Order: sequence, then structure tokens, then C-alpha cells
Amino acid sequence: MRRVTALSMVTAALLAACSSTAAHPAPTTTVGASASNVVGSASFPVSVTAANGNVTIPARPTRILSLSPTATEMLYAIGAGPQVAGVDKYSTDPPNAPRTRFDGTEGAESYVPLHPDLVVIWSDSTGKLAGQLATLHIPALLLPPAATIDDTYSQLMVLGRATGHAAEAARESASIREQLDSITRSVGNRAKGVTYYHEVDNTLYTATSKTFIGALYARLGMVNVADPADHGGSGYPQLSAEYLVKADPDYVFLADTVCCHESAATFAARPGFPAMTAVREHHVVGLPDPIASQWGPRVVDFLRDVAAAVTRG
Repeated sequence: MRRVTALSMVTAALLAACSSTAAHPAPTTTVGASASNVVGSASFPVSVTAANGNVTIPARPTRILSLSPTATEMLYAIGAGPQVAGVDKYSTDPPNAPRTRFDGTEGAESYVPLHPDLVVIWSDSTGKLAGQLATLHIPALLLPPAATIDDTYSQLMVLGRATGHAAEAARESASIREQLDSITRSVGNRAKGVTYYHEVDNTLYTATSKTFIGALYARLGMVNVADPADHGGSGYPQLSAEYLVKADPDYVFLADTVCCHESAATFAARPGFPAMTAVREHHVVGLPDPIASQWGPRVVDFLRDVAAAVTRG
């Protein structure tokens, strides 16, 4: 995933969803954002609530277009992979997913030749895409970047209900929850109070404790040095080098090893950075970009990598 994609992920997290789809007159079952509300059978039609409002899925989808790498992972994790007809060019997991050249910024009519009966998007920056798809009678689900881990569970359940895999989604959510709890227990108090900086890209964009990324670190008791700098409340502020050097984090986690080719060596080579505790103690940790930026099943891998780094010392 290129550097521009990492930045667009930050941008999307700042946008509010603003469109909704028209409801069908047939009887439906409504599913809210809360995972606890997503229960029942796989009968259709079904209604689910996404960031773009109440969306009716008239029949079990068989040609899903996923324009979200996280949603792609989720769909395959809950057993809906055989129903996926196409995924965006940034969806790399699983590797055998039917990748297209779409990047999610195209107009709705661009997707028509694929004949999708459900489109899943993570961003609608113009506020028009979901509505355009609804006009074409193609249901769309806007599932934006998670703010909390509960959002991960909720999105899994919404996708499960929308695709006829509610039971599998419930099991996947429970499995993720159990694994995260297990990792947290294994660390105990060893990371409590440890300060860190999470790098989204090499222009010093970062994620604070208000994001799902920060929430994972917080499970281990870690303290985010960027929190005081988030004056706009976006959750994704851009720091200055001077601020970061002064904050002097105990650990640095680089989530730009793929997009920007960053590493412990390149980080340490930046002016003033060799004086940081994280650099001097060899606590600069590279993370694969997708694992550190997507809020699907691989949040388990992300927390496991962080836990391994801080317990290794």
C-alpha cells in the first residue's frame, strides 16, 4: 500500500458519514451498530445499520464487491469468501481474493460491469457514492475506520448478517475477543506506564488513544505520547520532530515499513532522534502496514507483535 493510501486512511477517519439508502417495503429485520443486536437467522430480506444509515439487503448476496481491505478480511473470516466477486487493489489478504484495479474512489457506475449485489466501502469522502449505488439498486455498506475495538466486533456482525453468516460472525468476534484477552493477560503489568509513539507515516502522522489503534496499546496499560498533541480531536494528529524528541517515548512502533520503507535504522537517522530513549534502547519496532492499520481479524496479530516487543525488553 502506497504512502498516499496511509494518509487517505487518516483522512477518512476524520469524515462523517452522510448518506443513507432507501428502505424496501418487504418485511425486514433491523440490525443496529451494536454487536449484541445482531442475532437471528440468515433469512432475507434483512436490514442492517451501517455508517450510511439503514440498508436493506433484499436477498443473500452472491456478488459482493469489497472496496475495503479490512472488510475483505472480515468477509473471508466469516465464511463469505465464495460470495465475493471482486475486491479493491489494496486488499491483500487473503492473497487469492479476486483483486481488481478499483481503489474505491471511482463513481458508482464504474462498478456496474461487475454486477455487484452488495458493495462494501470504508470511505465516502464525497458523501455521494452510497447514494449513487442505491439509485442503481445496489445496496452499499459504509464501514469506516474503527474508533474502538467494539467497532470491529460490530462491523463483523453487520457483515455477517448482511451476507447470511451471522453465526460465523459471532464466532469470529468471540475468537478475536478471547485472543486479545489472552494476550493482555500474558503481558500482565509489564507494559503498564510504558510510553510509546505509533507512526502512521514518515511525516509524523500518528494515532492517539482515541483510535482503535491506541485502544489496543491501552489494553496493555501503555501511554501514548501523542495524546496531548491532538488539539483538533481527530485521533490522527501530525507531530513535529521537536515534539517527539521532547516526548522521548520508551518505544516507537513503525506502521510505515511497507508504504514508506521505514525501519529502525532510517528512524534513528533522522535529525535529533538518536537521543531518544527508544532509539538508544533499541526499542524501535517495525510493523507490517496492513496489520497495524486495519481493524479486522488481524488486530490479534498487531497486539501480539506489540506485546512481544514490550515483554522482550
